Amino acid sequence: MKFRTFSITITLLLVSAASLMAITGTEAVEKFRSRMFGVPQLTGIISWSMDNGTPYTGSFKYMSPGKIYVKFSSPAGKVIVSNGKKLWIYDPGSNVCGVQELAPGQSGGIAGLINGYTGIVTSQGNGYTLKLKNSERSYPEITLILDSTFFLKKAILKDKEGDSLRFSLSNVDTSATIMRGIFDFNVPANAQVVKNPLQIK
Repeated sequence: MKFRTFSITITLLLVSAASLMAITGTEAVEKFRSRMFGVPQLTGIISWSMDNGTPYTGSFKYMSPGKIYVKFSSPAGKVIVSNGKKLWIYDPGSNVCGVQELAPGQSGGIAGLINGYTGIVTSQGNGYTLKLKNSERSYPEITLILDSTFFLKKAILKDKEGDSLRFSLSNVDTSATIMRGIFDFNVPANAQVVKNPLQIK
């Protein structure tokens, strides 16, 4: 009986300690934002897909703040580039280049996108799952799969129609050399330029 009472006491203490150590959704959001904004540069592989859409895979280079270069291997040839102020989307197959002016605050990546969301966090093995909601946004539901340091591994963004955009990062390297010049895209002279395509309804 004494051993049973002791076991129950220890269990209650462990449960209480676990609840004290657990972090809130708000704290998890801040840890994630701090982790991602604290990375000066990255290279790796990005993959994403949409419901009933073509899956994309490409190598990426990122440099803070807001600079990104993605060259796709599937479908091959397409390029997305941003210097933090302007976004280029070039398709050599159609020889069309979309050029989008970015407003302040639009180049913060996923860490900037989730500003204003409320979150619920759960521990999953060696990482976390962070579920975010904001009914006023284009993506009212976002789920982030994070490692133990709150670095992003995978994201699922669900729009108001219920369709999902999924993307994941792999082969991430924070020490690779990146030349700053790649973030200023030179549009081919014979390419058709479409300005601000993301604003076209």
